Amino acid sequence: MKIKNIISAAIALLSVTSCSDYLDVKPSDRISETVNFSSLAGFRQALNGIYVELNSNQLYGRSLSCEFIETMAQRYAVFAENKSATEIMNLNFGSSTAQSITESIWGKAYNLIANANLIIKNCEENRAVLPDEYYHIIKGEAYALRAYLHFDLYRLFCHAYSSSSSSTAIPYYEAFSLNVNPSLPSNEFMDKVIADLTIAEQELQDDPIIRYGVAGNPKDVFLSYRNLRLNLYAVQGLMARVYYYICQPDGLEDGNAEYKRLAYEYAKKVIDIQETYFPWVNATDALTSTVIDHVFSSEVMFALQNLSRESLYNSCFNANNLKPAALLGCRNDVITEIFGGSKAGQDYRYRANFPNTVSVGTTPYRVFTKYEGTDSLYAQMIPMIRISEAYLIAAEIGPEEGERLELFNTFREHRGISERTSDINELTHDDLRHNTLLDREWIKEFIGEGQLFFWYKCHGSLGMRSANDPENKTPFYVASTAKYVIPIPDAETKYN
Repeated sequence: MKIKNIISAAIALLSVTSCSDYLDVKPSDRISETVNFSSLAGFRQALNGIYVELNSNQLYGRSLSCEFIETMAQRYAVFAENKSATEIMNLNFGSSTAQSITESIWGKAYNLIANANLIIKNCEENRAVLPDEYYHIIKGEAYALRAYLHFDLYRLFCHAYSSSSSSTAIPYYEAFSLNVNPSLPSNEFMDKVIADLTIAEQELQDDPIIRYGVAGNPKDVFLSYRNLRLNLYAVQGLMARVYYYICQPDGLEDGNAEYKRLAYEYAKKVIDIQETYFPWVNATDALTSTVIDHVFSSEVMFALQNLSRESLYNSCFNANNLKPAALLGCRNDVITEIFGGSKAGQDYRYRANFPNTVSVGTTPYRVFTKYEGTDSLYAQMIPMIRISEAYLIAAEIGPEEGERLELFNTFREHRGISERTSDINELTHDDLRHNTLLDREWIKEFIGEGQLFFWYKCHGSLGMRSANDPENKTPFYVASTAKYVIPIPDAETKYN
């Protein structure tokens, strides 16, 4: 979909036909920009609309959470009969299936960026209709959403970042316009991501989460459930993710020291407030409650509320669908080895999200239940940023070995792993087989959340752990780091 068409479509704001009470978006026809931003209610509807549409199948409701992006990361033992998934697993981005998916991702993301830009523009032009608290929250979240979407487009469609690189990336849209922006050099593009997040952090200094906690302001549903919005701490966690991504390719030892320092500092910011706002899940909720908290919801800093999550589970992971024509299966021997072999049963993640086996032919598979339907609010959550990411970042790149080991051991303790390590070499990378303790935790922690492919990419990994090799002797080889780069959709390259 051409950028100009995407932006033109955004002149009429997102038409949301149904949502929860929390989202507070009423069914409506398309409305003009002027009418929509003439009241606080219009701003609320516009911002809520972006969050709703992030749940679309093209983005984090499927492709960029548990399906397309995780298939590329070799999460699933794809059946040969599923030719489309096999092409994606083999990083064959020229296939018709991959091209259709990536064009949809590109188009939907830039459409939502255009809508975020409309909100930002009207925050100033219609400032009079916004009470101060709402002005700062709406503006801050809009900037954060714009940065989040641009950053993920960059991670998909561009080479891994190099601080010395001026290679062309993709367009960055800072204003609502029908004009097509030129593609920027990578360093300029990432400067804009960071600039937007800096503004978001400033605007969210009085976020209701600080005073009221994750529940938010009890007097206004729009200011409630702050873990379902890009709140202040989620923005800081996103900053850690961004700086971590761009400090990597030059090498952790010899890379960009300033980006590395900032990645650590932002990770520590959220670690330092974790106990108050994002406490570790307890074993009862994760393992033995009558309603299992599969996503470890107390630890999630930002999630989407996806009202179709149970349908997603049924179509992708339900044991009834684990047959040759289905997509998302995890071989029992492979997933058990990743979680520690005979010690896998200690790990909360293994016990909560891979509790059962089902056989396809003679091969047993583990059923992935993270997105299984339950009667709870967290049964609608798609995690986008969680506190554990900050722990893994700080454990990897922190300045003091003792603190790095303590953070890593603390994180593992809260996953049910009692063994502690004192070997700092376990907090490094094996770029082919990913067998260090740190590598294993990155692989285990974000299953179904769309982060592993980007982790492999930012490290320039020579291989990815294979979904069909229980002994981890034959990884999925990546002949060139260019294999991690998804081509920009043809319509865009022809247009530009």
